[in-house]
Amino acid sequence: MKKVHLFFTLDAEESWINTVQAGGYRLSHVTRWLALYTFTPLTKTAPVNPYTRIDFRNKAMSQRNYADYCQLFADSGWRLITGSRHGGTQYFQQTTASADHDIFSDSQSRAQSRQRYLQFSLTFMILFFMYAGVSVHNSTAGWSGLWHVKSWYLTPGIWQMHGGQFWRAMLIETPVAVLRAVPAYVFLILGLFYLIRVMVNWPQKRRKR
Repeated sequence: MKKVHLFFTLDAEESWINTVQAGGYRLSHVTRWLALYTFTPLTKTAPVNPYTRIDFRNKAMSQRNYADYCQLFADSGWRLITGSRHGGTQYFQQTTASADHDIFSDSQSRAQSRQRYLQFSLTFMILFFMYAGVSVHNSTAGWSGLWHVKSWYLTPGIWQMHGGQFWRAMLIETPVAVLRAVPAYVFLILGLFYLIRVMVNWPQKRRKR
């Protein structure tokens, strides 16, 4: 069974995964860039109806350090489902019924994982908005040009052409115009996505200030 679901917090993602698993499934893979989750039915002989927990790393690790990191969880009854030594979300699944239902030893460790997630989101929010600004500056007539499709076309007099001449010019330049304009939209959408993640994950105490 495959499901696509987008989340803005790790806690919401964990809760959803474990709700699906409670229905007799286990998470078997996550394609992170597609937000695609693959679940397989539990067999009658399955030793445990597993929990899945998520850690987040915002820095890369060497192969040896990453192996030690995964082994630390394995020693506590958790196995890695999907993850990367280069960072990002790390999905761990319970392997024994005796394993604790949490991979973190205390609330501070969990808070640090969520803080890394926030810092990662903040960094990419800034980067994507910067890329959007550069793309707009280089590709269109400013921010207003981003919404003005005619400004995407640079062929002199194209909008005064008629008939076959107009359509030939359109067919030739449209692919180039799209390639000039689309990156700005993509970067802007990604920047807004990470902005929402930052806002949702920003600590409550800081918001009240």
